[in-house]
Amino acid sequence: MRNFKLLVEYDGTDFHGWQKQPGLRTVQGVIEDAVATIIREPAAVHGAGRTDAGVHATGQVCSFAAETPRTPREIGGALASLLPEDIRVRRVDEADLDFHARFSATGRRYVYYLRTEPTAIWRRFAHVVTVPVDIDAMRAAAARLIGEKDFASFTPVQSTDVPTVCCLREIAIDRRDDVITVTCRADHFLHHMVRVIVGTLIEVGRGKLSAERIDAIVCKRDRTVAGPTVPPNGLFLAEVEYGR
Repeated sequence: MRNFKLLVEYDGTDFHGWQKQPGLRTVQGVIEDAVATIIREPAAVHGAGRTDAGVHATGQVCSFAAETPRTPREIGGALASLLPEDIRVRRVDEADLDFHARFSATGRRYVYYLRTEPTAIWRRFAHVVTVPVDIDAMRAAAARLIGEKDFASFTPVQSTDVPTVCCLREIAIDRRDDVITVTCRADHFLHHMVRVIVGTLIEVGRGKLSAERIDAIVCKRDRTVAGPTVPPNGLFLAEVEYGR
């Protein structure tokens, strides 16, 4: 048995998310079908991040195990010919047998793109915010989220079976012309967590919430006290970290 690690990018617009679902077009399902064609048997492809419908990736990592004589280069070439144009495998490597794209990961980095002007070209890849926002206020609020905290207020999943403590290692907010990027890096993320964080920071930037209010939002552990969930089209899984 051999284990293969894939670095993948995709435009999530026309997918129902990463995770395979009966009767729906998903990234996992399309890649599994292509891999099965190459190795001539079913394959379970595991992704590092279960991105939602409409979310994109430039640095998704997935892995699969198979008995095959094909080299990583041959698998990469075959995937390039089989996959649709909205998925590209950027690299294929052979990994240790105990490597798992999801469970071996030690961190993930997401980037959310905002634009301050409507756009015909980038509408699939950024959320437009036409109301002026105070970047310094957003940065002050973001700084209060850094560290190991309970992010129950930033996910719609309210279940005692789902741990809600994460270590948020970085939030960087940058602006260049009409593009604002919000970069979040953590050991792991909860469902919708980045999108709710960004929605909350926008509320701060618009003056609807104070930066100091972030502390109370975290303490409440209540989704209703945080900001809105921004649309998925601005979100990219940019990097998966291993070995730290």
